[in-house]
Amino acid sequence: MIDLQSYHADLVEKFEASEDSGDKMRRKAEKDRDYYDGKQWTEAEVKELKRRGQPAITQNMIKQKIDFLQGLERQQRTVPNALPRTPKHESDAHAASDALRFVADDNRYNKTRSKCWEDILKAGWGGVEVTVREKRRTKAELQAGTTMAGPQYEVVINRCQWDRMFWDPYSAEVDFSDAGYLGMVIWMDREEAVRRYGEAAGKVFDETVSSHSIGSTFDDKPYKAWVSTGRRQRVRVVQMYFIGTDGEWDYCEFTKGGILQSGPSPFIDEDERREHPFSWSSAYIDRENNRYGEIRNLLDPQDEINKRRSKALHHFTSRQTFGNQQALGRKTARELRQELSRADGHLEMAGSAQFGKDFGVIPTNDQAQGHFELMQQAFQAFEVMGPNAAMLGKKEGNESGRAIQAQQQGGSIQVGPIIDALRELDMETYRKVWRRIRQFWTGQTWVRVTDEMENLKWVEINKPKMQPVLRPALDPATGQAVMSPVMDPATGQPAMQAVIDPATGQPVMENAVAELEVDIEMSDAPDMGTLQQEEFTNLVELAKIGVVFPPKVYLAASNHRKKGELIRMLDEQSKPSPMAEAAQRIQIEGAAAEVAETKSRAELNMAKAREAMTPDMQAPQAPEIPVELQSMKTLAEIGKIEADTEQSRASAFKTTQEARLAPEKAAQEARDRQADRQSREQQFRQKATQAA
Repeated sequence: MIDLQSYHADLVEKFEASEDSGDKMRRKAEKDRDYYDGKQWTEAEVKELKRRGQPAITQNMIKQKIDFLQGLERQQRTVPNALPRTPKHESDAHAASDALRFVADDNRYNKTRSKCWEDILKAGWGGVEVTVREKRRTKAELQAGTTMAGPQYEVVINRCQWDRMFWDPYSAEVDFSDAGYLGMVIWMDREEAVRRYGEAAGKVFDETVSSHSIGSTFDDKPYKAWVSTGRRQRVRVVQMYFIGTDGEWDYCEFTKGGILQSGPSPFIDEDERREHPFSWSSAYIDRENNRYGEIRNLLDPQDEINKRRSKALHHFTSRQTFGNQQALGRKTARELRQELSRADGHLEMAGSAQFGKDFGVIPTNDQAQGHFELMQQAFQAFEVMGPNAAMLGKKEGNESGRAIQAQQQGGSIQVGPIIDALRELDMETYRKVWRRIRQFWTGQTWVRVTDEMENLKWVEINKPKMQPVLRPALDPATGQAVMSPVMDPATGQPAMQAVIDPATGQPVMENAVAELEVDIEMSDAPDMGTLQQEEFTNLVELAKIGVVFPPKVYLAASNHRKKGELIRMLDEQSKPSPMAEAAQRIQIEGAAAEVAETKSRAELNMAKAREAMTPDMQAPQAPEIPVELQSMKTLAEIGKIEADTEQSRASAFKTTQEARLAPEKAAQEARDRQADRQSREQQFRQKATQAA
């Protein structure tokens, strides 16, 4: 029997250990995000600069780098593929790929992926949760009282916000694969908690409110505590997945005051072992297991650029002076400095004071120049970190194309490790999606797939294998009992029923995802516009050297907006007319009947020949044509008929081919006439030129 009080205390201790150990890391992540947003000066620094009269200049170089990497992600998106493990699942693997892509499109995974990538770059970690949601019935299904035609659950991909994620502080892997526990923090109203977990959650909620303590970074903005006090009281609910005593994953949802819900994890993998629903990744991790993003290494260079620029500008617009009381007269030193700082300032010294002796300006150009040169060096150092200027398309100078390409490749290599982290996140997400499909898609459903020609098709998942309904009947021709299909009076077609597996007693399914043995891989999503244009250009170039394809090939390879409609129109034109098909059919059937008649006569003659060879002692035999000659004659007639039939078939085929190739022939003749006309015009112009 589990002691719930100690069980709950252990979970709270795990969460608070993660919270305490990651507090410093999270505060640094918040600073990194602030730098991206241009908040690069602290309040104390701004106050001090204001006291000096020095401007707080921010030239946000970090944002350019991060924006480029976010754009790079949009050019390197992926699509899932299912590869069969056995030959018998080869055809079903296409249905698995279609199901994966349907879930990704239905959840707008590309958009979620971009947000996760943003979290990884800025904060240092991010990811998604792959779970399921009960599918709602339609109004028609509720009124009819029927079961759902589709799956009972639909797969959902939710983004996990970086500041709501927590994990085992001893986890040292970039993908959190060695974590003993991990989870999410959500803030919830009392009414919502009761609605989700039942009336018992109200008591847990009240217990948490009465015993809350301050101190956490998973704050319900802007307050930080287990409880957000005020008119609207909200409680922090922890959703934790952890490895239980049996070595399998369990889950628990709890607050400081008690447990709301717990049990074994409802999700299983390919080996029927329980797993957690999270697919997370991080950019970098140091030796103390602190995770950080791409911005962290850019902070110091960014600070130097800002401060050097501010200092240089302050030096250029300020003056250091010296003087004595004789030069000041009734003016103060502050008033003289203010006058010197004005572009149209006028300085008037008192009495017989001399400029340079009683009052003067101390030269500080060397200091200003020094700050400016150090600022330039900081710019150069910043440029070579992460995506370089060549990758950003902002490289100045007259460098060769090979030099620019080498610089771009060098920058790509530098950001390679963090790109790999994103691809691993994709792979784990696709595999978890497939596991949810196998586990929860138990009913018959349809998935929508759109190909590159914008043609919509539907793929049926978990389709029952059907067969006609048969019943005993008497064959009027033979008088024997036979199995005859039962006709459906509503449709006039044979009635169908599911095929039952005799071993299990269950219906036999086609595209049964629970039985598919496939490996989930991924490939880069192609840029269809660029790829199609390149392929179309290659086909056109082949046509110029004599490798000509039918018009349908060129239309399929083009990126014409209505190419599907044009291809269908071309198919309709290439079809032979019904009258030609009927004439061809009649001609072939007539030839076949003539052959049958000839064979029948041959069999009759052979029978007569056998009868003639039988000795008849009662009556004298009249002289007849020898049997060998009759057989040879019959075979010759059959050969002639068969030759005529083949000739008829060849003629019909020729007619069909000519009808199909007529548009191409007409187009080629038009091109030939155009070429001849151009040739004659050119010859005429040459003769006219010679005559002139």
